[in-house]
Amino acid sequence: MAVPLSITWQLKDILALSFVRGLTAVTLRSLVEKYSSLEELFKKPPETKVGQRLLQNDLFLNSGLTALRNEAEKQIELCQRRSVQIISYWDDGYPDLLRLIPFPPALLFVRGKLSTEKDSIGIVGTRLCTNYGKLTTERFAETFSKNGLIVTSGLANGIDSIAHKAVVNAGGVTYAVIASGIDCISPQLSAKLAEQISEKGAVISEYRCGIRALPAYFPQRNRIISGLSKAVLVVESGLKGGALITAQFAADQSRELFAVPGSITSEKSLGTNKLIRKNMAIIALSPEDMLEELGYLAIAQPAKESITFNHEIEKKIYEAISFEPIQMDTLAEQLKLSPQDIMVNLLMLEFRGLIRQLAGKQFIRL
Repeated sequence: MAVPLSITWQLKDILALSFVRGLTAVTLRSLVEKYSSLEELFKKPPETKVGQRLLQNDLFLNSGLTALRNEAEKQIELCQRRSVQIISYWDDGYPDLLRLIPFPPALLFVRGKLSTEKDSIGIVGTRLCTNYGKLTTERFAETFSKNGLIVTSGLANGIDSIAHKAVVNAGGVTYAVIASGIDCISPQLSAKLAEQISEKGAVISEYRCGIRALPAYFPQRNRIISGLSKAVLVVESGLKGGALITAQFAADQSRELFAVPGSITSEKSLGTNKLIRKNMAIIALSPEDMLEELGYLAIAQPAKESITFNHEIEKKIYEAISFEPIQMDTLAEQLKLSPQDIMVNLLMLEFRGLIRQLAGKQFIRL
């Protein structure tokens, strides 16, 4: 694993330097490793544009280093009130895998706990997923969790949140990487899920508390999702979107990339099918196959018992229901059965946990 250089800087001064406007994480890291302290840096800054930016910084011009350190102290106090831990690139608690990516964050803001013992798999996908995507995500995320792996995603609506919820419900560990300060999560439903995640896992950001999300921040956080993960799984994606950006980061970071195949008629699977067709991703037909491909010994899942039906009508109705929603009226028309017969049998199948009812009297197979 990558071992960072030993430094003499205090965390407060690294944080203070991050308040210099326009300073990238890469530049911040190089300055911290080149200079012995913040004082030395400002006494003899590099004769480059970076040096000019340091000396022309508003905070520094007004009150010198005192102003920068005051801002850092305010941030530390705010993080303490928000139960947020600050981890620098040079700390032992910084994730080893993340250090290996081309542009690792200099600072991480974490609510919860980062594990140094478990591997992580990233799961990403579209915000507007299908029921097929939802059920597939739940299956993969739950299986990964039961096999002792961390599931990492981005807390967005759709595939991300479904993956997080599946792990939380399974009692496992999940990481949510966000594109804002940890105290600025929105909407409220995501904030509530973030609280649940942080009980066993962690909410992670490279942005200080108080910073709200901007469109440019989302692609940047995607490199952290893949950077934390041994492999990345794309469940559903169109030809454009954040999931494919994460897939590209995964490839650039030499991470294993997997994709779930989907219907050739579904726009939500155009991106995943293309990744598979172009040999950019390994086809993911089951979580067990994916774990085997990665060298993990999957915990054997109990074999499903063969389904017995009470009568032929119940069997016909079950076989007519797939993983795509179908309305009750459509079933009645296809099978030439009365609405009453359809309803009674649907209730029995749902009671047995074989199907699920969705909004608008639609049903899917489980």
